[in-house]
Amino acid sequence: MKIRKSLKLATMASLAVLTLAACSDTTISSPGQPTTPVSPPPPPPPPPPASATIDLVPTAGCPTGTSETTLDAIAADGFSDVLVCALGSGSGSTIVTTDINIPANTTIAIRGPVFIGSDTANGGTAAVLTVGEGVRFFGASASGTATATDDYMVVSRGSRIEAVGTASNPIRFTSRAKLNDEETGSSITEASTTAQWGGLVLNGFAPINACSSATATGGTAECEKSGEGSSGLFGGDQANDNSGTLQYVSVEYAGSRLTTEDELNGIAFQGVGSGTTVDHIQVHNNLDDAVEWFGGTVGVKYFVATGTGDDSIDWTDGWSGKLQFAVVRSTNPSSEDPRGIEADNLNNANAAEPFSNPSISNVTLVGTTGNQQGVLLRRGTKGRLVNTIVTGFESGLDVDDTQTFTNYNDGDLVIESLFLDNPTNFTNDSDGVPTFPASANIRTGNNTLTDEFFPGQQELNVPVSTVLSGDSFFDTTDYIGAFAPTETVTSNWASFAQPGTLFPETEANCPSGTTQNGTLDSKKLCVISGANAITSDLHLTNGDQLIYELSGAVFIGVDQGADPANPVAGSAATDLTIDAGVTVVAEGNDDYLVITRGSKILSNGTASRPVVFTSKDKIAGTGTFDQDTKGLWGGVILNGRAPINACADAGATGGSVDCEKSGEGSSGFFGGASSDDDSGQIFYTRVEYAGVRLTNDDELNGIAFQGVGSNTEVEYVQVYNNLDDCFEWFGGTVSAKHMLATGCGDDQFDWTDGWQGSLQYGIAYGGVSSATGGISEDPRGLEGDNLNNDNAATPVSTPRISNITIIAGGDVNADTGAVLRRGMMGTVANAIVLGWPDAGIDVDDTQTITNFDNGDLQIQSWFLSGNGDDLENDGEDPTFTAANNLVTGNPITTSGFTFRTGRPGVVPGANENAVPVFDVTGIGELEPTTYIGAVEDANDTWFLGWSIDQEGNLTSAN
Repeated sequence: MKIRKSLKLATMASLAVLTLAACSDTTISSPGQPTTPVSPPPPPPPPPPASATIDLVPTAGCPTGTSETTLDAIAADGFSDVLVCALGSGSGSTIVTTDINIPANTTIAIRGPVFIGSDTANGGTAAVLTVGEGVRFFGASASGTATATDDYMVVSRGSRIEAVGTASNPIRFTSRAKLNDEETGSSITEASTTAQWGGLVLNGFAPINACSSATATGGTAECEKSGEGSSGLFGGDQANDNSGTLQYVSVEYAGSRLTTEDELNGIAFQGVGSGTTVDHIQVHNNLDDAVEWFGGTVGVKYFVATGTGDDSIDWTDGWSGKLQFAVVRSTNPSSEDPRGIEADNLNNANAAEPFSNPSISNVTLVGTTGNQQGVLLRRGTKGRLVNTIVTGFESGLDVDDTQTFTNYNDGDLVIESLFLDNPTNFTNDSDGVPTFPASANIRTGNNTLTDEFFPGQQELNVPVSTVLSGDSFFDTTDYIGAFAPTETVTSNWASFAQPGTLFPETEANCPSGTTQNGTLDSKKLCVISGANAITSDLHLTNGDQLIYELSGAVFIGVDQGADPANPVAGSAATDLTIDAGVTVVAEGNDDYLVITRGSKILSNGTASRPVVFTSKDKIAGTGTFDQDTKGLWGGVILNGRAPINACADAGATGGSVDCEKSGEGSSGFFGGASSDDDSGQIFYTRVEYAGVRLTNDDELNGIAFQGVGSNTEVEYVQVYNNLDDCFEWFGGTVSAKHMLATGCGDDQFDWTDGWQGSLQYGIAYGGVSSATGGISEDPRGLEGDNLNNDNAATPVSTPRISNITIIAGGDVNADTGAVLRRGMMGTVANAIVLGWPDAGIDVDDTQTITNFDNGDLQIQSWFLSGNGDDLENDGEDPTFTAANNLVTGNPITTSGFTFRTGRPGVVPGANENAVPVFDVTGIGELEPTTYIGAVEDANDTWFLGWSIDQEGNLTSAN
């Protein structure tokens, strides 16, 4: 930027003062009267400071077709003078009838409505506007923002824009205010600034269904329509019409409202054809819609909409194009009905042809307060909307109007593979809600998006729709939403978006509810105090810049009691959300985390960025550690309202709201009668070095599931080197998959008090004693109880367990691979149990054996080898038959990865694979497999990449 000192404002101000003085009203005295002295005029005010002229004219001069222009400073708007090359005269519309080439990195002002070419359907002249990378257009606002509505660009039918930017140097259409900020350091533009100029309009000859002529047939050359903002006619019969190229283009702060019915979108595709290339475009802070398609066939890939005032994605008039990879961040809603997607065929003629019939995949819509529907499909639209995530809107999905429902029921409107997390996920208005079959995979729940946009386990659990797999426009993905799970804030396809508009640029600070206390591991240390219960939702974010510490016993929420319909007075339900890549540390016996009844933990780790709870000393590099160090802090406890059978009140009935129990570690009450209770979700999470033994009878587990209900989701979780059990279930109905229990001092998996959930795909390596972490008197792989001292208590522990691999750690004082006792029922099948000094399996107690004999306890398809006794023979044993398929006495043939050096690997070999597989179809939450053990073969690596081995090293899936 060149600065030229201008005296223009000073001169004008002085002239104004002189003029006012010359025209001042003075009294003319009558003859003979005394002359009244006239006060001298006040001195002129000091001139305003000289304005700085922003000189943006290239050294080589303005490109042909543009003119050098000075835009005067406008004090009311804070604008400086601008010397710039301009398109348009500023007095009425300008029609460009010759080709124009704007060289890279040039700045061009748009003055008034600028038409590239004139409509060739009416004898006009075609023109091509070619734009190099890094070119910056801006609305001139020559008379201030009040008249900025006059500044916009229209590409007429038959003409083209060829705007090709790059990811690092996109082409921008922006406002004068933003230009002023960038060139002078002013701060005119705010987060909510919109409508500073018009926008970009493309008119084409592709088919539409909204005909100005009542006698025209939709989709024909006679069917054309006048565009908003007096932007000219569009529409025709050329589906493959070509209006040019928009690649790496950003449109910012536009969308002026000309009238209440005539509004400018950021980009309006009006009858634009499929020969047009559009990819990597952003619309930021548009007052009206970010992008609206008015008929046509154009497709778009890689679209970003941020800060839109109305709808971020809108279509009508028969659009039948395509859209893949679109992300919406709606933080600036201002209209009466802002939406993520607003989809119409045609208002007042819902069956008009050609129908709106787009194909859309891989969309992520993130809304905020003030938005209405995430997706509104109405007025007869057809199409395919698949592989989409909707979160943060007032309503997730709304389908309106009879014709739209007819299209859905006829298969002409396909909605598949959606994940919805909104206060209301389906708008149940007078139109009702479509009936979605299970095969549509419309899922709801708590999202696990990392950094707001990147898919976590919840989203990855949604099967990907393949309805568009035969369309070459669409890239094949194995995920829903706009981004792949491997993408991050610093590495993603949307990196061309303007800084700070999609992803925050600011330095991360400790979130509300935490307090910074220095740094740890070169990150700000944010302390979560246990001095008082956490009663406001707490969100732990920015694991790359922040690390969190539990200080004391941290209770999330205040216990709401056993009955969700009658919460305890003074209680509080609170959510603890933990983003992928976040680390939480603790350092003492009194430091642990409790999720109270009615509250939730949302631990949203991913395979590449797990959530980690660990020892502060380990992160700090202090203390003494070896591969068997244990018990350096408390652990994680979830309390729920699901049924248990261990009642603190001796008169209570098991499984009722009156049956509740106080948890270990003074962790509060748990239990109730809500089998489907929801304590949140834990995905890709590790808990390390925990398990403090408070007393001989009061020990903390790595994770304790205390009365936790079936709507809680637990998958891909490791507990490493806990002093007591890795995992223990105290009643409840929660299920878990893909679980790792490694190096714990007592039992790797333990249950009691009436647990009735499922466990599938579990790997355990037993603990080993060392100077920094011992083991118990009877450490086991599995320890399964109903209830001690009341083996017949109900509800009976009835877990459904399949595909587990239980390997001893090598300590000679370890006990048994699996002890099933104290009256438990259930299914334990498809297991591999190796190397336990005492025995492979031990079934104890009369009630347990009775359950086995009655078929209420199924033990099927086990491979046992290298144990002291594969089958315990202690005089209290069930009679196994050949039908149980418990294979003993054969050598171990497992191989591949091992969590502990020198111990057997987890990949089954010939002997393990020879065991007949027990079919678990219909048993609990279990899914049938063709193999026993937790791992299918060497290509099955679910346990790698997010876990650590026994030496504490991150494993690798490669």
